Amino acid sequence: MIIILLIALYLIKYFKGLTNGLQKEIKYKTNDLEKHLALLKSHQLAMDESSIVSKSDLNGNITYANDNFCKISGYTKEEAVGKPHSLVRHPSNPNETFKDLWETIKSKKVWKGIIQNRGKNQDYWVDIAIIPVLDEKNNIVEYIAIRHDITKMIQQQEKLDNAANTDSLTGLGSRYKLNEDIKNSTKPALAILNIDEFSQINDFYGHQKGDIVIRNLGLLLNKLKKFKSYNLYHLQGDEFVIFNKNIDKDNFVKKITQISSLVSTEPVLLDNEELFLRLSTSISFENKDKILVTADMALKIAKKDNKNIVIYNEHLSLDKKYQNNIKWTKKIKIGLEKNQFIPVFQPIINNTNNNWEKYECLVRLENDDKLISPFFFLDISKRTKYYTDITKVMLSKSFEAFKNTDNEFSVNITIEDILNNNIKEYIIMMLEKYNIGSRVVFEIVESESIENFKEVLYFIKNIKSYGCKIAIDDFGTGYSNFEYLVKLEADYIKIDGSLIKEIDTNITSQIVVKNIVNFAKDLKMKTIAEFVENEFIFKKVKELGVDYSQGYYFSEPKRDFKNK
Repeated sequence: MIIILLIALYLIKYFKGLTNGLQKEIKYKTNDLEKHLALLKSHQLAMDESSIVSKSDLNGNITYANDNFCKISGYTKEEAVGKPHSLVRHPSNPNETFKDLWETIKSKKVWKGIIQNRGKNQDYWVDIAIIPVLDEKNNIVEYIAIRHDITKMIQQQEKLDNAANTDSLTGLGSRYKLNEDIKNSTKPALAILNIDEFSQINDFYGHQKGDIVIRNLGLLLNKLKKFKSYNLYHLQGDEFVIFNKNIDKDNFVKKITQISSLVSTEPVLLDNEELFLRLSTSISFENKDKILVTADMALKIAKKDNKNIVIYNEHLSLDKKYQNNIKWTKKIKIGLEKNQFIPVFQPIINNTNNNWEKYECLVRLENDDKLISPFFFLDISKRTKYYTDITKVMLSKSFEAFKNTDNEFSVNITIEDILNNNIKEYIIMMLEKYNIGSRVVFEIVESESIENFKEVLYFIKNIKSYGCKIAIDDFGTGYSNFEYLVKLEADYIKIDGSLIKEIDTNITSQIVVKNIVNFAKDLKMKTIAEFVENEFIFKKVKELGVDYSQGYYFSEPKRDFKNK
């Protein structure tokens, strides 16, 4: 009995200690769980406050919608919960998008995308991630959709895309739109129509009246082309293009011949006066990589030989083209040997105080006391080994010119330069040699062709470690992607000259520029207006909030520079 009693007392003590231990562990686990629950509630609160959140069951029926979901969609929680997510599905989204969405989330993966949603009162765009929620057995129990409203960014993008695709003078397709349509063509046909002696109209009536003639000719051509399959564009000055993505050659030639002939018989009105215009026309059926340049070559022949229509063929003046390339290749080689490539400098003016604060360095070839524009040699140099040498000369002479000044200066580089290890190493060498990185701006041209984004971003990060800045050239037409702009961490946006040169009279250009300025201010970027040619344009860009101006109103590019 004594032994049994001792055993019982031991067991009571043992289980009491075990119970106390378990109680302590349960208390610790409970506290730990409460901390995690508090964190989860905080995360949920943060997500609910900053995002548009909804949950759905395995069939896609909404089981939860936060206040932001209700606010942007226009549906109350009572109207949304229990309904399928197709409640906000916009008909413009392709079926393939949702097929891919369901295949992804059913395979327990996260689906991400940008889609348009349909609201009760108005539509909106979201950047969305849909996440499958799994239980302890790895089975899907529900789906959570987290969205961010990007409607404003999409609308700004659409405005810029519309401006890029539309010629501001005529309302017809722009050069950018033509290039995009050419890229998407299969059997392209292209005709360029150019007004004969148009300079005489400008000289006699003035440029404003000349613009009226251009607009009225655009209306006439649009009426004469008739078929929807024929697209009409205004490229520049007195030059129009009719294009078809896939057409029979004989029919195209016949139609273009009729249009060109009819223009000379139908008057264009100018202040109640009838003007009869004559056109020089060229046609090309070359592949899409060569169709525009070959049509332009045929137009030059038509002008030179005084012919109404010239159809390009492979034997048309190719010998002259090769001869011209050989001539300029030789000039480039001699120019490098004789140190004839030099920078010229165009001032960039602070719109607040009118100070000449910055300069853009531009390349010229000095030949017989003449400064030759890169228009004549730069493309040819890119097809030879000399382009890299010219770039290095420009970098070296630009750094040398500004080494003892306080001015900021910009040098142009292309995406090809950034991807060229030889040029990249030379840039770093210049930055280390001169130690003036804080005054150097690298102006990226042709930035719409970025493909190797990772390497470009690495280069930008590297040069920014030396204090350098980044400017994006020609923003607002050919290149208008806001996402790229943000990723490139640009310091300056140079607004394309085609938007600026008519900004004092063109409402569309004013709206686009205002959007660019507002976007730039939100991202703490500065804006620079190019092609400021007169006082009226200067006043308008200042009125729209542009930070800097550049153009012939202040100074042409010159060999020397000074503060003003």
